[in-house]
Amino acid sequence: MSAALAVDSRDLALELHELLKDLDPARWSADLHLEKRLEEIQAHLASLLDTEVDTALAALNAQLAQLALLLEEIAPDTDKAGADLRREWQAFRLKLQPQYEALAASLEELDIDVPTLRPTNSYRSIFHIFSGLAVVALIELVLPSSWLTPIAGTIAGMAWVFEISRRYSPAWNKILMWAFSAVAHPHEQHRVNSSTWYVTALLLLSLTGETTLCAVAAGVLAVADPAAATIGRRFGSIKLVNGRSLQGTLTFAVTGALAAWAILELFNPELSGWRAPVLGLFAAVPAAIAELLSRRIDDNFSIPMTAAAGLWVGLLLLG
Repeated sequence: MSAALAVDSRDLALELHELLKDLDPARWSADLHLEKRLEEIQAHLASLLDTEVDTALAALNAQLAQLALLLEEIAPDTDKAGADLRREWQAFRLKLQPQYEALAASLEELDIDVPTLRPTNSYRSIFHIFSGLAVVALIELVLPSSWLTPIAGTIAGMAWVFEISRRYSPAWNKILMWAFSAVAHPHEQHRVNSSTWYVTALLLLSLTGETTLCAVAAGVLAVADPAAATIGRRFGSIKLVNGRSLQGTLTFAVTGALAAWAILELFNPELSGWRAPVLGLFAAVPAAIAELLSRRIDDNFSIPMTAAAGLWVGLLLLG
């Protein structure tokens, strides 16, 4: 019975995930049968709460009970129409997202994996692009190569101190999530922050001593990841895996290759001409595959690492 509850809870989480994805501002439509789907989720939830559970699933059961209460409290007023109805559903989405991630964290403790939410966040996208391009500029124009590892190590060390400390202090975690609320994703309250994985990747890449690998890896992540997310959310009709779409993956490959090409042309004149765009593909295509397949590993770690690895292989082959 307990195993059945865990599996059924995963199915419920997937229903919630699909609902929240369709409520994203980039996908919003009043013709998505939202009220009916919410009623089905509440009915599914009620049936789960009627199940007897043992102590091993007590925490999950408590999470489901909390979710049921929240859905009753924040259910949108569906008598409204037009812009008012949209505001009702968007307010519902914002309140429900943290509860979904809390449920996902409870399921993860039982070795049940469900997708994280990556809602549209323009502030995060802008921050992502400009911080990544700033890293490229620092690597190529400002910092001596001998400084890269000490600086990356200091920043990564501070990031991990924050990560570890907030696991031991819910109050500190709440403060940090509030401070970075404009650019944080809901799941980062329960998991290692994507920026921490990013600076960790930069630290590892800095150990190679190859500034070109570091700069291209940062540039591909900075440009291609938000571009793929934007196109994927709005136009991603052909589904692949892990919530990604063919349209988003192709956008990643194209924009990542262009970003890598531009960096190589600007800062590595010895690679200009036909080699720069080819090397751009060597960097972008593996990174696009990594972004597509990343689920348990944060793509802010896997993308720069695979982009650098792809570029390294391309340099070996092309000379």
